[in-house]
Amino acid sequence: MRRGLFLALFALGPTLFPILAEEMRFQVKHDHGIGSCRGELVFRDDGVEYLTSHKKDARTWNYLDIQQLGLMGDKRISVVTYEDRKLQFGKDKIFDFELTEGRIPPSLAEALQRRLTKPLVSAVIPELPAARFQLPVKHQHALGGCQGNLEIGEQEVVYRTSHSSDSRIWRYEHLASIGSTGPFQLRLSSMERTNGEYGAEKNFIFDLKRRLDPEIYDFLWRRVNTAAAELK
Repeated sequence: MRRGLFLALFALGPTLFPILAEEMRFQVKHDHGIGSCRGELVFRDDGVEYLTSHKKDARTWNYLDIQQLGLMGDKRISVVTYEDRKLQFGKDKIFDFELTEGRIPPSLAEALQRRLTKPLVSAVIPELPAARFQLPVKHQHALGGCQGNLEIGEQEVVYRTSHSSDSRIWRYEHLASIGSTGPFQLRLSSMERTNGEYGAEKNFIFDLKRRLDPEIYDFLWRRVNTAAAELK
């Protein structure tokens, strides 16, 4: 019976555990802050490679050496490495890429979730089952904000907005905590790095357009804390 179960799982492997059986290649521009270079960003089952004629910027990373990988919209990819930026007092070096052709498919996010050793940051949202709860919200930025909907499901929370780089999907085990200062505010603390800070969590503060139902808050609290306890 065990052998039969193993064979069944093996046959379903690509469905249950998405893999990069084939390379995914993207033509990209690498932003230098001042200037840029162009090349190809390649995602494989064992790592990521940036191929460019600008040899100083060419890189190969296995997934263990990527501190954070972000799909920051359908055309932007960010790779935070463990390399030091010598001119910025040892801050971690970040590679920002912009696709010059095509868009990032949701299948890349699904496969990377299985490969990375740290949570994927993704503004690319795959197809999901209908959410259990929905909340119309405004996400507060340092300056201004954007409006959208929080979709609270059984396995994840999604913030969906027309401000595409600000959309997010979080699995419950990738949320450090939640909180609220009142019935019209909700905080989600993610494991996403804040720019330039060391070991800091990124807080997403939402103004709610209607009063927060205690049932929704209790559901979120249980999901986040149950996921955290299961990882210990």
